[in-house]
Amino acid sequence: MNPRTDDITLELGQIKLVLNPRIGASIVSLMIKGQAGQWAPVFRTMPKESESASDAGSFVMLPWTNRIKDAQFTFANQTHRLKPNASDNTAIHGVARDLAWAITDRSPITARLVFDSRSFAPSEINSPYKFGAVQRFEIGPDSVEIDLSITNLDEHPIPVGCGHHPYIHRQLFSDADDLHVQLDIAGRYPTTGCIPTGEPEMDQVCQAFINGDPIGNPGLDDVFAGFGGLATFDWAGSNIRMTMQCSENLNHVVIYTPKLADGKADAFVCVEPVSMVNDGFNRHAQDKSSTGVVLLAPNETMHTRMTLRFSACS
Repeated sequence: MNPRTDDITLELGQIKLVLNPRIGASIVSLMIKGQAGQWAPVFRTMPKESESASDAGSFVMLPWTNRIKDAQFTFANQTHRLKPNASDNTAIHGVARDLAWAITDRSPITARLVFDSRSFAPSEINSPYKFGAVQRFEIGPDSVEIDLSITNLDEHPIPVGCGHHPYIHRQLFSDADDLHVQLDIAGRYPTTGCIPTGEPEMDQVCQAFINGDPIGNPGLDDVFAGFGGLATFDWAGSNIRMTMQCSENLNHVVIYTPKLADGKADAFVCVEPVSMVNDGFNRHAQDKSSTGVVLLAPNETMHTRMTLRFSACS
């Protein structure tokens, strides 16, 4: 395969952000510059030949996040059947990451990208609803700001959710890095196959994240409730701290710590700020509380923001 030629690079100070509008407006890479002028990847770097958002440094999830059980859900007394796109027969990670976005404006440090589901054939849109989305990226010398919104373009109310799926490296400049992650959460959902089976409960895993312990190698793929909107990542060996500040409506978080075939930790972890719980549409139909699902009236928009800021460890 030939390498991509349509990546967009934003660079300022110690931050370099590479995007690809055609591949779901995904983040190809996020790099930070060290004091000696060398670059280290903060997010996983998408291979130059890849055409799949599944390989991206981070991709966006909407109009739902994570999994919909059995690729179907009920809303307003109507059952909608989607195309399963995961091996567990779920519909996973929404629609917008798999299709092209349009660039509406950009500068050396900003880019605005727009998605309109009506621009695609019905067979390309794995959703029963018409919707639009906007992502605006802006970098500073030590920060990345991502505004993400979703708009109901249909003629009736629709349920929506959105969020981000970053792959964050365990190590930056130093092999001595032992990534610590701190965030406030209210509980972890019991799950089967990543689908919640009950209400969230406080446990030792939650407490470890509240304490800011080393993330270690727990093999998680879990969704947590009550995310307070602020997560801190410390790479002490590299003397780098990243704070992830999210808007109030990104009040759930999925944490994924994959393992390699030999049981060792993979090079990255995922801390995914999202607006809704896994299988939220079905839980909403069951009148479960605090699903995070938002009902948008026609032409109504949900706005979210995620800001990443870098500093020295305190």
